[in-house]
Amino acid sequence: MEINYMTLVMNWINFAIIAAMVIGIIKGIKEIKKFLNRNKQMDKKLDDILNQLEKSKRD
Repeated sequence: MEINYMTLVMNWINFAIIAAMVIGIIKGIKEIKKFLNRNKQMDKKLDDILNQLEKSKRD
């Protein structure tokens, strides 16, 4: 039984590329979640500031 080493090498390279892509996608999703959470916090802070400004205008 003859083993073609080039096929084995290419398979390992393909597995490494697929693993790198999966890791990249996971990291991208984490960064998007972090961005969305930061954006929500900014919205809350801006709402608080605007509410304080409106309150001070009324007084």
